Amino acid sequence: MDGQQDDLGSAYLRTHPRGAEWAQLDVTVASLTFDQMTRLADAWLTGPPRDAARDRALSALTEVRGRMASRWVRWASTFGLPTPAIDSGEQAVLESAYLLSDDPRLGDYVRGLLPLYDAALAIMAGDALATADYELLSGPWRRACLPSRFTPASLFGDRTQPALASLAAATRFPRSTVRKIVKARRDIDGVVWQQAVDATDAAVMRQGYPYRARCLYWEAIPAAESAAGESPTDRALAEALFGFAAAEAFADILPPTARALLRGPYRAGGRVLPPV
Repeated sequence: MDGQQDDLGSAYLRTHPRGAEWAQLDVTVASLTFDQMTRLADAWLTGPPRDAARDRALSALTEVRGRMASRWVRWASTFGLPTPAIDSGEQAVLESAYLLSDDPRLGDYVRGLLPLYDAALAIMAGDALATADYELLSGPWRRACLPSRFTPASLFGDRTQPALASLAAATRFPRSTVRKIVKARRDIDGVVWQQAVDATDAAVMRQGYPYRARCLYWEAIPAAESAAGESPTDRALAEALFGFAAAEAFADILPPTARALLRGPYRAGGRVLPPV
């Protein structure tokens, strides 16, 4: 997994008229189920035409277009889609996901995700989008995914808070600790580390939430950038912070060997007590 931080953070959302709805969308992406994807695909195929409303939403984004293009790159990584080149221009990036619906290799799969993109556009367009367009674009997501039994405090399951607390703590680590964490991650063979990451993906997949681990990785990226004081930052740091957070969030379903490996680099910084 690789990535780049987007700017749809809490500070921005506090000032956005539909910031609370965006938080709901984030939650539903992390907790998306295969059944919900089927319903979203059905809505994409059978609902009324949305092209004109989508164009109006894209036009209404104005100053948030760059933020949304960054989010599209993040979602491409999360959903395992071809990643659009961020330097190809904001409009090209914003149109990229929709073009995939005609790809014979990806069409059926992508149609189960595109209503989320429509909802994102409708929400971020805010008050500049007519109510009818908002309802048309966000309706399939709201009907398929809301109400969710998860909240921002539980979007990764019952152990969300320990996981997020580990990321928040890392942003306050001294540079010496950060360097130790990076070194410890680099000392682990990449293939071995990826096997533990794959075990994490498989564990949450068996629970029925195929994107939960990937969404947690994207939470680790801004924490790593804050901890290092630079953006973008060393991928090894983001991986190490994700590893510990994943070991916390998914402690009850991870194989013990994978959990121990994922926790190792973070604990090597000397800021974490041994497990009890």
